[in-house]
Amino acid sequence: MNREMRRLAEREERRSKQKDTRGRRSPIVGGSGGQAGQPRGRWARLVQFLREVRVELSRVGWPSRQQMVAFTAVTVVTAGVLTGYVFVVDLAFSRTVLALIRELTG
Repeated sequence: MNREMRRLAEREERRSKQKDTRGRRSPIVGGSGGQAGQPRGRWARLVQFLREVRVELSRVGWPSRQQMVAFTAVTVVTAGVLTGYVFVVDLAFSRTVLALIRELTG
């Protein structure tokens, strides 16, 4: 661990100790628990998670249908070409090895 990382870790440790001594709540919304320090239930956490997922998905730049068709075509063609290349190389190596074995065993 380098000096900078050690300093950051020490700073975070000091902040967490200060936060514990002051009795403050977490600055993250819904981060440390529910009302009066009570831990939140699983369902409440699940609902909060799904809300956050929905917000994040609304921020995603989704491709258009035309772009998806183009990306899919490129992927399928590339996979086909690579499969053919590997097949040809494998076939050539296997025939070469079999020919060498026949030559050596006579």
